[in-house]
Amino acid sequence: MISMTLRFLPLFVAPFILIGCSGTPTPQESATQEIQSPAEKVKEKANPQRRSYTPEELNEPYSKVSPWRYIVTSPETQYFERLVGKSTQARVVHSSGHAILVPQDETFTTDKNWKGILDEEQQDALDRFVKAHVIVGIKGPKMLEGIYENLNGEMVAIEKNEQGELYCGGARLLGREVETNGGLVIPVMGMVEAIQWD
Repeated sequence: MISMTLRFLPLFVAPFILIGCSGTPTPQESATQEIQSPAEKVKEKANPQRRSYTPEELNEPYSKVSPWRYIVTSPETQYFERLVGKSTQARVVHSSGHAILVPQDETFTTDKNWKGILDEEQQDALDRFVKAHVIVGIKGPKMLEGIYENLNGEMVAIEKNEQGELYCGGARLLGREVETNGGLVIPVMGMVEAIQWD
């Protein structure tokens, strides 16, 4: 009797194993998925590239998560990081999808006259300075030459000089453009425009 039961046991157990492994949600799971599904779809449509980043992605040198993360993690941009962080434009730089012309530290160590822009009464001048470095309309790192608009609403040109170097105002492009998930970073030496003090 026992040997006969053991012989037919696989016939009884197999269907239960198959049902358990089928991946078909229970009615309760199915109802939960239907409730969450529309919200998830709206979230995905609103920001299809939004995802959670690992601490390594956020903090690695020259992070490609966003222009802001690049500025924060680049060892050559600590002064521009201070300026952007103190301005009202930090959120725009973080998630705009624009191109950011990022002055390297040497720009600020050779001329110390910029420090006064961090004073509270110079907030508007600081915001104008940062906005002058945020460019709208650049398609990618291979197509930089052209006339664009900055966030101050002014037209700016990226063009070659006689030596074949690309410039935007007073800033020389260094040829090390980085595509981040939130926009293009264009390292430069110099300022796109001089600080317009209040």
